[in-house]
Amino acid sequence: MNQLDNFHLEQGEELKKMIGAAVYIECSSKTQQNVKAVFDAAIKVVLQPPRPKKKRQKRRPPCVFL
Repeated sequence: MNQLDNFHLEQGEELKKMIGAAVYIECSSKTQQNVKAVFDAAIKVVLQPPRPKKKRQKRRPPCVFL
């Protein structure tokens, strides 16, 4: 049995977050399940990349000159 045979959705989502992937889609080349969805998602990410999340900076109190 191959290591990927028991790869679960939760593991895929965790890997997606870990490597910074845009999406995670399970597919099977054997049954052709979701193969088109994988390519459609890849094309969408290339044509419309997700916007990077802005890091919130701590707000500093405004400078006041007296």
